[in-house]
Amino acid sequence: MKRPFHKGWNVIRRITGIVMCFLCVVALLPLLQAEGAGIQSASRSILPFTLTKITAELHSDTLAPDAVQQFAREQAIILSTEHEGNHWNQAQLDFYPLGPGTRSWLVYANIGELPVGYMIISVNDQGQLQLGEYGKGEQRPYNISMLNQALERQQLVLKELISEGGRLQLRYAPPLLAYWKVERPKDDAIYIDATNGDTLPAGVLKALDTDSQQATKQMKPIRSISVQAVVMTPEDSPQVSLLSVDSMDLQPLFDPADNLLWITSRSLSISGVKTLNQQWKEHKKIVFSADQQNVLYGGPLPVSGYQIWRDNRGTVQYQYVAVGGNTSVRRFVPLQTLLRDGNFYAVKP
Repeated sequence: MKRPFHKGWNVIRRITGIVMCFLCVVALLPLLQAEGAGIQSASRSILPFTLTKITAELHSDTLAPDAVQQFAREQAIILSTEHEGNHWNQAQLDFYPLGPGTRSWLVYANIGELPVGYMIISVNDQGQLQLGEYGKGEQRPYNISMLNQALERQQLVLKELISEGGRLQLRYAPPLLAYWKVERPKDDAIYIDATNGDTLPAGVLKALDTDSQQATKQMKPIRSISVQAVVMTPEDSPQVSLLSVDSMDLQPLFDPADNLLWITSRSLSISGVKTLNQQWKEHKKIVFSADQQNVLYGGPLPVSGYQIWRDNRGTVQYQYVAVGGNTSVRRFVPLQTLLRDGNFYAVKP
């Protein structure tokens, strides 16, 4: 007779316990919500040390002239012609001025949280805008995680540097040096390559900063005319709105340091992507080296692809070659820039 009574009593106790727990949760809910808000607030205090927040004073469309914004949109439209489903033309373009002298702009292309690609637009000596480089997808220079890793190797923490009065500047030096200048409050500045995270020689970069600032003062201002008259090539070239791009031709990635025999080989004769293709078929792996100027390229670098820009008649107008992509960002840059400053070498087995 006692067993049913005790069994029923246990059930009542369990139900009562559940009800009491529920009432406690309801009573504590406002406090939990308030604490959750506090946690979110603390998270926001960390956000200023992301790339976007660090450069908040720079991240403004008003600091990218109208001509630069229009030019960037034109290039995005051209890049969107690669294939159906390419979303360059639908992307939001965010502009970050690059010093010293603000003659270049980093442009991130995103759709929501999805990275589409990036561009770096610069002003040449004649005051014309040009697309100095671009990339596709998540690989992009000035990645904040790469910066944090580089600083960690120096036993530094970006958040602490900023809070103690340090500064982070996004810099770009022609022809292809993307880098951070990390100013420390009680020590010399550190220069970090924004494509691979390597620490750059301070002496070279200080001299480069000085030369860049002097050159900027002598440059002509950006022309206040339509983008079609400020295209990246001579004025007799086709209008950018009539251009389209072929699909990217990509090659397997490798590290030039894995086989250094290319250093002792003769440079390849390259005049365009057609001859580059022929060399690929024969040698499989090709390295670009700017020799004494490799610090300005983050090189030597694997040559990892190319993309051709054509006019509406199918005539080749521009040739961009991809360098990097293994231990650095894959960057599509004008072939003529590479031919001017360096050489291509075959990696022999």
